[in-house]
Amino acid sequence: MAYRNIRLHPILRLIYLLLRLIVWISVRVFYRRRLVLGRQHLRFDGPAIVIANHPSTLMDVLNPAVEIRQEMFFLANYGMFKHPVANWLLRRLYCIPVKRREDVAEGENRNNYEAFEQSFQHLEKNGVLFIAPEGTSWMNRFVRSLKSGTARIAFGAESRNHWQLDVKIIPVGLSYTAPHLFRSDVVVHFGAPVYPRDWAEAWTQNRAQAVDDLTTHLENQLKALSIHTRDEAGEQLLTRLEEMLQNEQPLPQNAAFERSQQLLTAGALDNTELSTRTQAYFKALEQHQVSDAGLVEALCPSARRRQAADAALLLLGLPVVTLPALWWFLPCYLPWWINKKLGLYIGYSSTIKIMTSLFLFPLALWGGYRLAAAFVPYPGLVLAAALVLGLVAERYLDVFHRFRARQQALRKGPALHTLAALRQAVLDALRQAVPAGVA
Repeated sequence: MAYRNIRLHPILRLIYLLLRLIVWISVRVFYRRRLVLGRQHLRFDGPAIVIANHPSTLMDVLNPAVEIRQEMFFLANYGMFKHPVANWLLRRLYCIPVKRREDVAEGENRNNYEAFEQSFQHLEKNGVLFIAPEGTSWMNRFVRSLKSGTARIAFGAESRNHWQLDVKIIPVGLSYTAPHLFRSDVVVHFGAPVYPRDWAEAWTQNRAQAVDDLTTHLENQLKALSIHTRDEAGEQLLTRLEEMLQNEQPLPQNAAFERSQQLLTAGALDNTELSTRTQAYFKALEQHQVSDAGLVEALCPSARRRQAADAALLLLGLPVVTLPALWWFLPCYLPWWINKKLGLYIGYSSTIKIMTSLFLFPLALWGGYRLAAAFVPYPGLVLAAALVLGLVAERYLDVFHRFRARQQALRKGPALHTLAALRQAVLDALRQAVPAGVA
């Protein structure tokens, strides 16, 4: 099928490319590990709607967008457009305002005709839309009920083009270890495209039912592509099991993600005994002020020898990491401090930290370069060394945290055996609850 390419002003296209480059760098700095799965589903042409679960506000838009080669338009909350300057800017940066129920005052008419019409026209011009169909961002690892807007837009665009438009919906599952924390991990999982035209007959017979059916199908797709723990209790249990298994048997990010999904599929969250034992174990850890990682390290037969080796490494490495740590302290600390002072919902933390870092990190690099230029003939080499040593300093902190966790556990003496027994009881219950090879 021949597609009509959407025509964008060259300046806007250049701005989009520049912003995409900035985002590409930003997400690779913000996340310590970032895994992208399902890349084969990114090779699509023609009109498309990209949808994703919504646990981390703006990051849920940026993580898929940076991987997709086409320029995307974004359906955004109407409240963001209320200020004249924001309205002018956002409408030129590929954003379409949508009124949610919470965006409409009592007695005000909630009319999204313009948003739907813009979406239809955009898809008819071979455009790509991004929608967060949960509507509101909640920092949880479970998918909430989806709004029907995605299905309605897809069906509306297809039906008025006699089901020949070939719209596809690309589901994206986002799984964060800690959405609000700098240098945390994320998995971006692209799924196979869903074609609304497959519901054409159902739409003809009963439009409302077809919208509900497609929305339910998309919701199930997002659940399958992400870590869907169903509720907060399930999220807490799975997070604790993940921590224990990763400390017991560390896996690469891809394998660890698959293990988590297998635990969910195997029904680990439904096992009452497993939940009770896990809760008792972590309550005991809290009472003794010991972490699971520290306990595992302390129970190792060579714990004392490893502790001595880490102590020596920390002592010898201190002079090496002191200067880069001082260099990068303010650029890393200030975003955290600004976010804390703003006191906004914790789900906005990653967005605020990235936005402030876009100014602070280049400023730190420029300041460091100018300072180095005053003392050495090749300041660029100093800058490169600072970048490399910054990563070394991060590893140094890993060793320090491991050393401190192990030391806290070793100080507990006889209590270690009690904690070890509780931990083993959890693992035994886990192995009974799930098939062999998963836990």
